[in-house]
Amino acid sequence: MSATNITRRDYNEWLEFCAQVQNSTAVAFNDTEELQKIRIKRALTEYNYFVTTYFDIYADADCADFHIDFANACLADPNFFGIAEWAREHAKSVHLTIIIPMWLIAHKQLTGMLLMGKNEDDACNLLSDLQAQLQSNKLFAHDFGEQYNFGSWEDGDFTTKEGIRFLAFGRDQSPRGARENEKRPNYGVVDDVDDDDIVHNPKRVDKIVKKILGAMYFALSIKGARFAMGGNRIHHNSILANIVGDTKPGAKKREGIYHSKVKAIENGRPAWWQRYSLQELLRKIQRAGPVLAKQEFFHETDIEGKIFKNKYFRFAKLPHLAKMDIIIGYFDPSFENNQTSDFKAVSLWGQNRFKRFCIKRFTRRCELEDVFEWMIKVEKDLPPGVGIIWYMEKQFYTRPVKKALRRVCKKLKYPLSVLTDERKKPNKYTRMVRMEPEYSSGNVIYNVEEEHDPDMVEGNLQLKGIEPGYNTADDAPDADEGAWFYLDQHQFLDAEDLEQDALSLGKHERDEENTY
Repeated sequence: MSATNITRRDYNEWLEFCAQVQNSTAVAFNDTEELQKIRIKRALTEYNYFVTTYFDIYADADCADFHIDFANACLADPNFFGIAEWAREHAKSVHLTIIIPMWLIAHKQLTGMLLMGKNEDDACNLLSDLQAQLQSNKLFAHDFGEQYNFGSWEDGDFTTKEGIRFLAFGRDQSPRGARENEKRPNYGVVDDVDDDDIVHNPKRVDKIVKKILGAMYFALSIKGARFAMGGNRIHHNSILANIVGDTKPGAKKREGIYHSKVKAIENGRPAWWQRYSLQELLRKIQRAGPVLAKQEFFHETDIEGKIFKNKYFRFAKLPHLAKMDIIIGYFDPSFENNQTSDFKAVSLWGQNRFKRFCIKRFTRRCELEDVFEWMIKVEKDLPPGVGIIWYMEKQFYTRPVKKALRRVCKKLKYPLSVLTDERKKPNKYTRMVRMEPEYSSGNVIYNVEEEHDPDMVEGNLQLKGIEPGYNTADDAPDADEGAWFYLDQHQFLDAEDLEQDALSLGKHERDEENTY
């Protein structure tokens, strides 16, 4: 939404929300001092319990792991600098602008809060929910004391009884007189300040980035201040991307930040599985289309590849798999399963009349067993009479890999055969770049039914990132090259067979002419 479309919240609407908060947080008639002590002790140590106990109005599902990790990291470090780069509808604003400040108040760690939104109206609207909690949350007040004192979210400025001041302002404003007596604010939040207009104006982006790191951050206490920013990456040069630092593939993140980057679907599973099913997310992705789905759910924008350009990626309905001349699946494993390891990538390619068809991809950081289970499922789903020849690089076919394959085959009672790639490979970059002529000549087609699949999206982004001096993941394009190598072996074989057939047909036609 553009900042110009944001309007100030209606006061009557806010009063109605306050009533909802009050009704949902009534203190139980049978509550005792002992029960209260137990509740408070648990609430101060378990963030999910804190959320579901005091903020039932938001808690229609348990917190995701990334919510809990972010809140705990923020509490643990008085100089926390965190970016919550979470997918759309994954509760960035609720946690950063409402629940985490209340969590800090409960721990007596908050002296003041600054909140930056797209503009002043947006910031005040965000602050209104927090004031409603401070003013109307009866259970929180019962356990942690009455909070609200005076001021109004409508003015973007109010103070609690303990002198904690809350100040809201727009991205084009600066925090004005942020200190409340001797208390300087020690928590700053920037929420969803990017929009479709500003990200295309590098000068404006740079101006806001300097304001966040300058006027806003330096308005927070030097003795110790927490900073949090929430949003999803709608553009590679967005404000959020510049705060993180990795505006280009391979670029380094800003030093000392806590970066929580969460895609809606990761490794084939919803990141917030406590709330969303995979089917719900895939339905939304399909209806929104690839461009919006990538930026809203996966923090990805179509960055033009220098070698493998966007226009080369053609999605279409594939021929029936039974009509493929050959289908090759190539598995490129990684050595570890963690957030910095390589991806485990499987590329499944078919060939029909000298065109190459990308049927499916698997591009994840995961365990070996997950890959082999996926490969078996793909085989089981094949139409009758269709088969896949699976390959894996010989150096990776080690004892642990063989054991993992045997475990999965035994578990699923299915014999999966994997051949080894015995060749002595030339330079990886050279091998991958050699694929470009087939792309630029229009001989590469992707399965349109997989266009929005997270594995396909990740794999194609890796391919687009291949350029001189690249420093990004390349497991998927490496697997592509492996599959293509063996497609070529069959292509050359087929070409020889066709040539022999043509010679035989010509001889037969000449013999018939001589007979007449």
